[in-house]
Amino acid sequence: MLCLSACLGCAAVQPVARPVAPPPILPAIRGSYYTVQPGETLWRIARDFGVDVHALARANRLPNPTQVKVGQQLFIPTPAVSSHRFLWPARGQTSRSVRTATSGLDIQAPEGSFVRAARAGRVALAARNLQGLGPTVILDHGDGYVSVYAGLDQLLVSPGVRVEQGNPVGRLGGSPLYFEIRYQTRLSDPLRLLP
Repeated sequence: MLCLSACLGCAAVQPVARPVAPPPILPAIRGSYYTVQPGETLWRIARDFGVDVHALARANRLPNPTQVKVGQQLFIPTPAVSSHRFLWPARGQTSRSVRTATSGLDIQAPEGSFVRAARAGRVALAARNLQGLGPTVILDHGDGYVSVYAGLDQLLVSPGVRVEQGNPVGRLGGSPLYFEIRYQTRLSDPLRLLP
């Protein structure tokens, strides 16, 4: 009996390490966080940020996308970058601005709409009352181009902060957004640079 148990002890099966496939590498999703405000719906938030409402619901694992709560934090995935150099900062009726003689646009978007960075860059200025323009954000895109977003109701960025294309930089009140693009300090026609 002793011999049998000794033999069985020697014959114990050692676990064999088997190669395991590494977990898939998922692409990092860029975006920002936003706090739901009174009266907002997921659809409106998705529209204001320029993202698909279903993608927004999936990114936040919302079982019922019709029920968002005031104060709830939502992850807003950054919209896919366009092949165009600049994107429209807001959606609305567009007209040539009377503020400048040659270039610049007034964009009349619904009150409360987000104003998005037309292109990635660093916030060069975020001022509550820039003379003649009111609350204004200026982004330096690092290649000689700057974009100006004026007539804002709320500033959502601070000087020195880096923003990605499509990230919110401000919010509109009742006034139209004044938008301009400059290259080497000279005004450029935004309509030639926007999709």
